[in-house]
Amino acid sequence: MQDARTKDRALGMDVTRAAGCAMVVMLHVSATFFYAFGPLWIPAITFDALVRGCVPIFFMLSGALLLAKDEPILPFYRRRVLRIVPPLVFWTIVYVYLFGDRSIPLADQIGYYMTRAYGHLWYFYTLLGLYLSAPYLRKMLRASSEREIRIFLFLWFFFACILYQVRVLYAAWWDPTNFLGVQLFSGYLGFFVLGAYLQQYRPVTTTGGRWACALLFLGSSLASGILTFQHSLHVGKPDESFYFGYLSPLVAIAAAAAFSFFTSITSLPNWLAVAVRVVSDCSLGIYCLHVMIISYYVEHLHMPEALHTTWFKIPILWAAIFGTATLAIYVARKVPLFRRVA
Repeated sequence: MQDARTKDRALGMDVTRAAGCAMVVMLHVSATFFYAFGPLWIPAITFDALVRGCVPIFFMLSGALLLAKDEPILPFYRRRVLRIVPPLVFWTIVYVYLFGDRSIPLADQIGYYMTRAYGHLWYFYTLLGLYLSAPYLRKMLRASSEREIRIFLFLWFFFACILYQVRVLYAAWWDPTNFLGVQLFSGYLGFFVLGAYLQQYRPVTTTGGRWACALLFLGSSLASGILTFQHSLHVGKPDESFYFGYLSPLVAIAAAAAFSFFTSITSLPNWLAVAVRVVSDCSLGIYCLHVMIISYYVEHLHMPEALHTTWFKIPILWAAIFGTATLAIYVARKVPLFRRVA
């Protein structure tokens, strides 16, 4: 068995990163079949619901890793910018070149998408904002008691998640964040803090705790799926905007439960620990590349049409795409230049 730490790397963090990466790929594969009623719609909702917490998990992981460190602010910014900007620029250029509008000059499109994220690359812009806040959040958390941090997280959950759900259900015109001036308790910053809080004050260390996290994750995920199913039937079209948002209370709860479960893993068989660390190391590149591979498998190879199954079609397609992306990035990272962007 592989112990929790090898060469100063926490296995639980690698498991969390690898699992989150796999969930992101499943999310986008499921989305391929979500937006039209049909035989694959219910499987798509089911798998989508089970992986909706993937992006919040990544934000929590970043908070757990970065808000516990003590680094000078300028070296911290330099390292984080160099980690984010090169892959953001590289993959924006790649996607615009391959999938952009041929009638518009390439340089104009690239300039446009440098200020408006291209598809799934929005994550880099949000993460950059969180990184800019990290040195100040770190000082705030160190100066706060556990009770004070819990109050902060309660306020964030109320304003960012509960009122988010109220807004999308009943008052789309209302902007409580600006109306009440509670920007500090809004957006994804709460996930950042939540990851650090769970890691420092509420780590799961018992089998019973892991079971509780697993059940909470499954319950919250399935509840969001059932509500999305009912709402879509009510409005007459597939609609993920009401209960599948990353700030939806059920999604936030599922993400926190999954994060606690994954980070609690302290040992794995050696072969599985090695595989997890490979995926963890390749996760940035897999995140950037997988959308391209989905397009190729679905639109050019027409792989879904070749799979004559309902419930297994999405998992098989996910396995092919995830495996291809992992292998491609693993090989690409052997070239020093590509390690900066993958």
